[in-house]
Amino acid sequence: MMTSAGRLSGLLVGVLTFSLLVSCAEKKQPGTTATSADKQWDQQQAEIQYRVLQAELKLAQANKPYLVLDLKRNRLEIKLQGTTVWNYAMTLENTDESELQKFSERFVGSELKVVRPILFKYLFAATSKTSDSILAIVSEATTFPVELLQRTIPERFQLKWSDDIVLDIRTDVIGKPESKWKNTMVDIRQTIAGHLGDALVSVKMPKDNAITLYRAAIIGLPTLIYPAS
Repeated sequence: MMTSAGRLSGLLVGVLTFSLLVSCAEKKQPGTTATSADKQWDQQQAEIQYRVLQAELKLAQANKPYLVLDLKRNRLEIKLQGTTVWNYAMTLENTDESELQKFSERFVGSELKVVRPILFKYLFAATSKTSDSILAIVSEATTFPVELLQRTIPERFQLKWSDDIVLDIRTDVIGKPESKWKNTMVDIRQTIAGHLGDALVSVKMPKDNAITLYRAAIIGLPTLIYPAS
């Protein structure tokens, strides 16, 4: 029986082959006349798409969970062997399309990076402990050992990647901050950084979805992006 990674490998190889055939077909032949209907070849976008497909294949073969920021469809996903084990259709909060585009462009950058590890996770406030039964369900869905999962239910937390790329997650939970002073300092720093070009996207998320993401988003977790455009 073919594994999930094997099926994904075959699919990606097919997509790559098809993309190359299309790109060759779209190049104008000598002697032809350009028209308004001709599609302009975007070499950078083609390179990014190629890198995303290659990265997805490599991550799927690693047999470890990875986070996917699918900004084309406004979705967050956790995958294992190329199979989605958790997903959420993002509800943006205080974030417009230009900010989402900025986040996407900053993540990829001039070096066309499509994978970055999570470097920092900060919990602003949380409420009571999560039961062992819930932790067992989360552990099974994400393949993270129960002993590595934090037990708090987050009100608000942030994930951060290099180059000041921040995903801000908020829920309807009324939690207790561990340090109001530290929370204020973080918000002030990000307000200042925002004026200096910080890339921050804020997402509103139901409690159950936020619990899973917070547990799974450990430091070092590979994050693959499908850019907004």
